[in-house]
Order: sequence, then C-alpha cells, then structure tokens
Amino acid sequence: MKRSNTRTGILTALAAAACLAACAAPYARAGEDPRYFSAAAAGTTTADFLNLPVGARAAAMGGAYTAVSDEASAIYWNPAGLVQIPKLSAVFMRAQYLEEISYQYAAYAHRLSYDSVIAGSILLTDIGSIKQTDISGNTVGSFAPRDQVFTLSYSKAILEFSDKDIDVSIGVNAKYIKSRISGSASSYAGDIGVMTYNFSDIPYRLAVTASNIGGGLRYDTESNPLPLTFKLGAAVNPFRNMLLSTDVVFPKQNKPNVLLGAELATTPNELTRLCVRAGLNTQQMRDGISGLSMGVGATLHFFSLDYAFIPMGELGSTHRISLTFDFPFRSPVFQRRDRTIFTKMKGISFK
Repeated sequence: MKRSNTRTGILTALAAAACLAACAAPYARAGEDPRYFSAAAAGTTTADFLNLPVGARAAAMGGAYTAVSDEASAIYWNPAGLVQIPKLSAVFMRAQYLEEISYQYAAYAHRLSYDSVIAGSILLTDIGSIKQTDISGNTVGSFAPRDQVFTLSYSKAILEFSDKDIDVSIGVNAKYIKSRISGSASSYAGDIGVMTYNFSDIPYRLAVTASNIGGGLRYDTESNPLPLTFKLGAAVNPFRNMLLSTDVVFPKQNKPNVLLGAELATTPNELTRLCVRAGLNTQQMRDGISGLSMGVGATLHFFSLDYAFIPMGELGSTHRISLTFDFPFRSPVFQRRDRTIFTKMKGISFK
C-alpha cells in the first residue's frame, strides 16, 4: 500500500507538471527565440524584479521553497501552499540588496473555509536615484526607477484520497505589474501551482509551478517578454525538527539550475523554537557568485522573526529581515498521516 501511495503521489505531480506546461506553452514556444531556456537567453527578458526572492526564511534556504510554501509568502513561491496556513497569515519583509537597491514585500492570507484560502501581496522596489546625461556626458537631471507588483491569490484543496495518505492542492495568482525607469510600462501576468502532500512514515511534498505567464513590458516602442519560469520542487521531513528541500528551475532567460535548502529546529515545538537554515543556488555558482545562503529564525507563539544573509562575491552581500504572523498559531499540516489538510482544518472556526 505504501509503495502504491508513493507511486500515486509521483504520478499526480507529473500529471500536474504536464498540465501546467500545456497551460504555459503558448508563452514558451521555442519559435519565439531559439535561445530561450538556455544560457544564451540571458538578457532576453525584462522585469527581473519578479525573480527577487521574498521572505527571509525562503531566501536563507536558497530559494528551494516551492514544496514548502506554508505561510503567506506562498503567494510568491507556490500559491497552492496557501492551504497550509492556519486561520490567517501575514508576512512583512525588507531586503537590502546590492548598492542602493532595496525592496519591500507584504502579504496577507485568510482562510475562507477548511479547504480554501484567499490572499494578496505587494512588492515594491527602490533602485535609488540615477543621474541622467546627454550624449556629451553632461548631467541633465536624474530619475528614480521604481517597480510595483500587486498580486491576488486563491488556493483550494482539490483532492483527498480515500486512504488519507495523499492530499492535493492547487493555487492561482493574478498579477498587475508596473515598472518605471525614465518612462513607465505595465502588464498583467498569472501564476499557477500544484502541491501534493504525502503522509507516509517519512512525509514529503511534491510541487510544480509556472510563474509569470503573460505578455511583456513595453518601454517606448519595444516590448520584451516576462521571465516565465517553471519549477519542480520536493520537500521532506526525515525528522520532526528537520526540513530538506530542493527545486529544479527552468527559467526562460537561462538554462536550468538546482536549488537546495535545509532547516534545523532546536525543538519540534511550533510555539517556541529557534531555527538555523542554509541553502545553495547552482545558478549563482555558475555566475561566479558563492551561491551560498544562510540564516536564522525565532518563533514565539504567533510571531516569527527571520533573517537571511546571502554573500554575492565581489558584488557585496545582501540582507533580508521578515516578520511573519500566523494565527491562531503556526501548526503545519504536513505531519503524520493522521493529520491531513482536511482533518486539521475541519476543527477550526472560520466565523
């Protein structure tokens, strides 16, 4: 039975991946540009700010978060994971990026019923002031690039197998993107994700997402495509206080890469705990950057405070701090088989 359940979970994830690929196929046709999804495609897409990682916990784990996504920042990583929140969840993050670049992120998710969640988020970037010069190099003024992304999300648990060993959820996003350099541009895009929850003796999750499905941003007369990205993710809890995760990423503007993440808690008690985290990004390693990330986190009842440090080689280092609020408390549904998404959520009042 266990082997059959594992096979069913894997087949479900593969079927979901095929469906997402079919949905996004019109936006990923190789005929558009033969360089797409290869190293030669660097610089062929726009709106790279859509790929800025949000949430210090996820950033510290190297971005290997597609199959984790268990609080409000799941809007960004995998909207299917929103069904894991308790009654409500909120995340606030500030990131000090390279040079004068910084960005802020805020997200809120609210449970509508035991099997559905609605959520929204906003991402704001600030690149600072840039001098504007004429063709002779004379300063004629300055401009301040800004980017904004507004997202609405909906997630629903769509399937519970009769043996309660596997659950499946799906999530979708609708995004409005606005970018300003010297001129401004705007566009709409969507994301979709699927996650399977496998409650075996060693529970694990499988996930697949397609992000930034849409047209492009047009500055002046030229329009460039958005950074369409496919991800396959897996996460496993070999022990109650340990989480291991991995993502395989297929970005339109580069060749595939692998992300690895790990989290170790001092205690399995979700009400009060301390965590250490680490991650690895193989794409950054190929680009001559360390690719390593690390961080710590502390949870006290409803609140979690997380910090991530990511060295970027000669470019410097980046820092992220985020505050997460989970009410009534952070209690992951991803536990042993007697605690599925459905059995846990049916005991919560939503009035």
